[in-house]
Amino acid sequence: MSTMNTPQKHKVPIGQKASFGAGHLVLNLLPGALAVFMFFLVTAFGMNPFLAGLLGGLPRIFDALTDPIMGFISDNTKSKFGRRRPYIFIGALLSGILFALLFQLSEDNSVLFNFFYFLIMSLIFLIGNTMFATPLVGLGYEMTPDYNERTRLMAFANTIGQVAWMLVPWFWVVIADPTVFPLDQETLRNLGELGLSAEELQKITDEKLQATGVRKLSLVVGLGCAALGVLPALFCKGMDAGEMENRKKITLGSLKQTSKDLFDGIKQVSENKPFMKLCGATFLVFNGFQIVASFSFFIIVFYIYNGSYSDAATWPAWFASLTAFVTAFLVIPIISKIADVFGKRKAFIISTVISIIGYCLKWWGFDNELNQKFNQTSAGQSINDFVGSVFYKLDPFLDSIGMAWFSIDTSQGGPWLMFVPIPLMAFGLGGLFTLMMSMTADVCDLDELENGAPRKEGTFGAIYWWMVKLGQAIALVLGGAILSLIGFDEGAATQTAESMLRLRIADIVIPAVTAAIAIWIIWSYSLNETRVKEIGAELKRRNATPKNSSSSKYLSQKQISSLALEINSKYDIDFSSKSEEEIKKIFLSTLKRGMYGLCFSPYTEGQDLSVTLSEKQIERRTEIIQPYTQWIRSFSCTKGNEHIPKMAKQKKLKTVVGAWISDDKNQNEKEIKNLIHLAKSGYVDIAVVGNEVLLRNELTESEILNYIKRVAHQLPEGIPVGYVDSYAIFDQYPSLIEACDVILINCYPFWEGAQIQHSSAYLRYMYQLVAKQAGNKPVIVSETGWPSDGESTGKAVPSHLNAMKYFINVNQWAKQENIKLFHFSSFDESWKIHHEGDVGQRWGIWDKYEKLKFI
Repeated sequence: MSTMNTPQKHKVPIGQKASFGAGHLVLNLLPGALAVFMFFLVTAFGMNPFLAGLLGGLPRIFDALTDPIMGFISDNTKSKFGRRRPYIFIGALLSGILFALLFQLSEDNSVLFNFFYFLIMSLIFLIGNTMFATPLVGLGYEMTPDYNERTRLMAFANTIGQVAWMLVPWFWVVIADPTVFPLDQETLRNLGELGLSAEELQKITDEKLQATGVRKLSLVVGLGCAALGVLPALFCKGMDAGEMENRKKITLGSLKQTSKDLFDGIKQVSENKPFMKLCGATFLVFNGFQIVASFSFFIIVFYIYNGSYSDAATWPAWFASLTAFVTAFLVIPIISKIADVFGKRKAFIISTVISIIGYCLKWWGFDNELNQKFNQTSAGQSINDFVGSVFYKLDPFLDSIGMAWFSIDTSQGGPWLMFVPIPLMAFGLGGLFTLMMSMTADVCDLDELENGAPRKEGTFGAIYWWMVKLGQAIALVLGGAILSLIGFDEGAATQTAESMLRLRIADIVIPAVTAAIAIWIIWSYSLNETRVKEIGAELKRRNATPKNSSSSKYLSQKQISSLALEINSKYDIDFSSKSEEEIKKIFLSTLKRGMYGLCFSPYTEGQDLSVTLSEKQIERRTEIIQPYTQWIRSFSCTKGNEHIPKMAKQKKLKTVVGAWISDDKNQNEKEIKNLIHLAKSGYVDIAVVGNEVLLRNELTESEILNYIKRVAHQLPEGIPVGYVDSYAIFDQYPSLIEACDVILINCYPFWEGAQIQHSSAYLRYMYQLVAKQAGNKPVIVSETGWPSDGESTGKAVPSHLNAMKYFINVNQWAKQENIKLFHFSSFDESWKIHHEGDVGQRWGIWDKYEKLKFI
């Protein structure tokens, strides 16, 4: 049983679940309606069952080919609305409109004309539907990273999606009901003038009536799906991260490379063994069911009621609708709970075994003799009387609103036993898509771990549904072929007993066997909750890897050991024999003696660089650090950062004030203007123009030098000006040393992979490398520090102990040699996870809650 709670931030709000569910309603309603309407290609438009099967299968193959392309496109799209939602919005509108046009056929056309019209329009419709469905599936995979919340989301969406299957069975009834979409008087008059026999006239009238119903109901369904389909685009939120790396540029000009990237992505996805197991299991369970999906209708009409549509009445619709109702409101919640307790793999196996039992029970459920005997029992008579009395009261109301077709006639009893297997069979499809879609979201994590960014939810969703649709195409063709093979005659009013026996056997054996094979495939599926959590944790650390390292790793090509960096007892304490408590005491003693300088971290939890800082929070944090430092260094002069030097001066602290310089020239002017204003107002002791701009490769050397000169000319006399960058940058660009009044170097042994015992010696090496070139100009270590947690860099390991050791030794060296050194940093800042990885938010002496960490 899962013992891991879902964090609040990983829970999907109910409104987003409902919107996503609306998309799944459309996702189910369109193919469900398509299957029903296509049945009437045979009965209303006179098409051979095999040709009708081809019309179901051939477009599905095309659909399966377009899905991976759409998945690749949505994975790599960049837009202000996200990478999925624009396609969902446009695709929903196209799907609804094109679905309605698809069925504007005429029964008076030739079979050949209708065949090609339907085939061509199907291909066009499926392009729009792919534009909607593939990004929608991908969106669902990325709406939450939580193992169990994924199952809950898919359960919720699948529940709403099952509403489609409650509605779809009634399309059979509505289309054929003369009171819902009646024939006009002119058509009836023309039919009456044909001089046909009563039987022939009834047959042609039924065909006309069904064709009219198909055309009109398709308009209602299409418009309804368009309206519901846009809801996920409007209200759901996925990953849609603007900072997502490695996305491919999608243009016509890069079509060749794009195609290569697409097939490389498909190849990577296909090599994901857990995912292929999911695809195989889905292929078998869903398409085993699809092959026989319409068989229950034929069995009810042609076996139980001997070919009489009027006697069969609404029983086929009630059978299918009740199956969907039980699936949605009974089975899916149970499956979700089973998954929470036993895990998704075991939940799938349990649900599939239960469904096989249900399929087998259909043999007795559809048995005419058993149903007749049951109707003669007191239980059967009670059910007949109860249902009859309910509809006796409802019928006047149903008549008044044009829904007489919804009624049930129990005067001759009912095939009640056919409903018995439903709760068991419902575990098949109910468990399949609830669990498989949740499990596919898990394998997307595994793929990112193994193959890197960009995440391929769209490609995974496309390949997954490619398998579904390819199987569905085969199933539709096989379904028509099986009807022909068993001897089903679409032109006959009744069917032979031998054909019905074969049909009943196929209706049970095919889905039961495919489900059993699926269990065998999924038996060795390996992604359980523990493994998924481990992958998620690893991805969190990896995805937070900095875009630009805080160090150039300048010396990485020279092994640190070759520098002969040794512990110097004059500065360095040997901690090998000291306990953690002793180290903490030394740390606190060093901290209380005070530092020369401290880099100020102004951003609190939940804030980032887009926030304008308040003077109040600057004051609070300044008061915390004021007893421990002589100087404060700030990094920007805009968005509230200008309060930092003002507040520092109020607390009797000296200031190194930085203007943040980047490739945003307009923002640079604002920064410089504010820096000069602060200097003229008496708040600046050292002015800094830019921080690691060359290291980030955002501006050229000459551009930086021009900015430095501009500021130096406008500063009040006596205020030195400098530029901050890695020690290595100053070693490479002597012009910076010449241009600056003071040399400010960032030195991070951690980023260069130094072991903690050599780190302070390594820092001294960095300092001396630049100091030798600086001549008489002062050299300040503007940043140095060690993280308390996060991912290691080479042999540099972040930890509380190592952070304290580094702090102690470098400050002892700085005090003894009168080195001006700024420790980085004052407080942990969570926003830095997006720039320097998980380790980037762990450099503070105080944590993000402003509590001293090392006590």
